[in-house]
Amino acid sequence: MKDYSRTSISKSLQSKYNKSCILYTVWENKGISRLEIARLTNLSTATVSRLVYTLIHKDKLLEERESIPVAKGRPMKSLYFGNNERFIIGIDLGTTYIRGMLTNMNAEPIKEIEVVTESLREPEYVMDKVVNVIERLSDTTLVQKKQIIGVGMAVAGIINLKEGTVVYSPAFKWRNVELYKYIQSRIKLPIFFDNVSRVMALGELTFGKGKEFDSMICINVGYGIGAGIILNKKIFYGNDGIAGELGHMPVQGDNLISCPCGRNTCLTAYSSGDAIAQRTKLMMKDKPSKILMKLCQNTPEKITAKMVAEASRQKDHVAGEVFQKSVSTLGLSIAGLINVLNPESVFIGGGVAQNGDVFWDPLIKSIQENVIDPLKNKYQVFPMTFLDRASLYGAIGLVINEILNMDI
Repeated sequence: MKDYSRTSISKSLQSKYNKSCILYTVWENKGISRLEIARLTNLSTATVSRLVYTLIHKDKLLEERESIPVAKGRPMKSLYFGNNERFIIGIDLGTTYIRGMLTNMNAEPIKEIEVVTESLREPEYVMDKVVNVIERLSDTTLVQKKQIIGVGMAVAGIINLKEGTVVYSPAFKWRNVELYKYIQSRIKLPIFFDNVSRVMALGELTFGKGKEFDSMICINVGYGIGAGIILNKKIFYGNDGIAGELGHMPVQGDNLISCPCGRNTCLTAYSSGDAIAQRTKLMMKDKPSKILMKLCQNTPEKITAKMVAEASRQKDHVAGEVFQKSVSTLGLSIAGLINVLNPESVFIGGGVAQNGDVFWDPLIKSIQENVIDPLKNKYQVFPMTFLDRASLYGAIGLVINEILNMDI
């Protein structure tokens, strides 16, 4: 049997492993000294000093600052993650807008761009728009393209990470689109992408309140519905890499609206932003609503989930009936996930979740009513830390995690 102990690891792999340990330690302990790194990692002080020098001067992933001494003597040298010579681009490829954000390595925004997606155009057209956003972000007076260490992307759909393809995206009507190959060949930068709900979960884990928890579920409620599952501080992908398709959890069907997959029993057909709008339009054929007609400027085809939420807030009967039933059904499904996975916390984001009490009150009530007794008061529910920018910060987090693992 082959020996995989440390003594058999090649020097290059051992060095990469040690550098990764140092980077992660500095990431978790900003302002740490070399001696403290050696103590926490069980590496020798000589090894730490040698690798820290490389990480500062060659890789340019760490920065050294002088700390004010607490007593007489020489100032201490403290280490921090990132510097002013490396930058990251995050992309949120949404159905309405393509949003891009340039940040330093501590996820502090420098520049942002937003363009209309035109999601129903051919894939090449949409991907060219993504390339254009990346090029505009990487060509500024502050940053040169060679300083960009990587691009992270959040994409709606089922993703094959090994092949770099979007296997299926109902939002874009894409099948087997070679997203990685197309974009990477044009921008010549390291690219990392994943399903938007998992990306949002990673952002919460990396930068948000989610850092406090080992296990959590992050749920994205927008045009569709998805979940990013974190177990032991790692993303859970499932056997085929598509875990988290909460929008396809079966609920009792009524044949009014179908999920983009064709079934009418999927949660997406009840609780997604698109379903809320479509259900309201159908109800208005029999039950006209003055409030909704005013909000949509007498054009029912333009009704959105946000308008339905606002009309519900104004005590409109039609909107209230649709919105409350949709949110309560979502709460029932979330309770099912809690019963199965027993997470410490649940984070909820996406456009539908940004409608205040009219969303949160019936949701929390439905979750509490359907969680089994032994788990009541054993979980916490929060809005996502970065609200409508959760996917952008998650995309930055994709690159950060690759850096911490020394895969860039």
